[in-house]
Amino acid sequence: MKKLFILFLTSAVCHLTSYITFSQSNNGNVFTKGTDEYKMFMARQNFFGGDYRSALKTYKEVLKNRPNDGAVYFYIGECYYMMKEYESALDELEKAKSLDPNATSELSLVLGKTYHARALLDKALEELGAYRKTVADNIKKIAESEVDVEIAQCNVAQDLMAKPVNAKIIQLIDINSQQDDKGPVLANGDKTIIFTSRRPTGAQSKTDTEGDFGFYDDIYESYWSDEKKIWLSAELIRGPINTEGYDACSSISNDGTMMFIYRNNSAQARGGDIFRAEKVTAGKWTTPEILLKPINTSYYEDAACISSDGNTLYFVSERPGGLGRGDIYESKKTADGWVEPVNIGAPVNTPFDENGLFLLPDGKTLFFCSNSPASMGSYDIFKTTIGADGKWTVPVNIGYPINSVDMETKFVMTADKKTAYISSVRENGLGERDIIMIDISNYNGMTGESR
Repeated sequence: MKKLFILFLTSAVCHLTSYITFSQSNNGNVFTKGTDEYKMFMARQNFFGGDYRSALKTYKEVLKNRPNDGAVYFYIGECYYMMKEYESALDELEKAKSLDPNATSELSLVLGKTYHARALLDKALEELGAYRKTVADNIKKIAESEVDVEIAQCNVAQDLMAKPVNAKIIQLIDINSQQDDKGPVLANGDKTIIFTSRRPTGAQSKTDTEGDFGFYDDIYESYWSDEKKIWLSAELIRGPINTEGYDACSSISNDGTMMFIYRNNSAQARGGDIFRAEKVTAGKWTTPEILLKPINTSYYEDAACISSDGNTLYFVSERPGGLGRGDIYESKKTADGWVEPVNIGAPVNTPFDENGLFLLPDGKTLFFCSNSPASMGSYDIFKTTIGADGKWTVPVNIGYPINSVDMETKFVMTADKKTAYISSVRENGLGERDIIMIDISNYNGMTGESR
């Protein structure tokens, strides 16, 4: 989320330049309805509005009239990239390059990012390096911030993939869906897993018509079967937890009695706020209550987790004054309630995004996700520990294959420290993000002091 405006501005400037070049080279009038130039213009509007499928459809219409135009192949490939259909993106972008290596000013950048997403790191670095050398002077400072991060992440990916950690990835079938499944949280002695999903839930399922038209997030739970050694099919969590908006479970207290929830809906939490629910009889939860100031503000707040003694709350906020847009904060509890939160600062927080918090019961080891240059690509899981001086250590990337060139956005660990769960996008996954089990019984560096 951090740098979103900068990256959008970079992309907008580059695309505007490329589009003007396209239009001029074809002697077109962009305002003549029905022409290829008009279709290209409308496709760009759909693209920048996030409607990549409509843009893709229009570009393919133009391609019928311009089967040898590298720029059109580029725009098609870019749509596939944004839709995370990387194989299709690579086909189209490589075709664009074969037809015209200078088809658009961003060809090397997007091709490099696509190679990165496919873990073709040597090719990615070659393309990204070429883009960095040729980017126009008037956007160089903005564009370099994006390409430099991408290059740094490729280098991290090469280093970590060359020395994988001793962890075994176990794909889960029964609790995942073809939609986005994320944010695993363990409860009831690690026999219950609670997570967030965008799967349809029947006649009451609603879609985000003001966003990406996907189903709203709801919170689900599944139970471990000792007999079958599997997680049973997930069901909506019991109690008045889910709403018609976005609902996500951030964490459950170590004693299992308190759940922290993220909500984003027009009725209670426009923009995103932290709620708390308490467990009652029969495993049900009370109606969540919003946390008041100074925890929630008019800005985005999420990812709350509480220390074992209940006296320290950690969460993510985009309130002003941070190192970037989404930083980790802590607040201490007194007899009068929560005190003004304090940004935990560098080196944990960065000018990039931090989120997805998980605090070990010792209160000294914090796992979180970040899309900083220290990740392999997109978001990775990091670990930091707090020393006797009260300062957090430099975060450590917990390594490959737990992390990958794609997105990892949440980490939790069982009490015996032998099994972990993450939410991740993997090549052989069922949908978007999936809940993945990891055997970490032989990974010595998972807990304790940073290496």
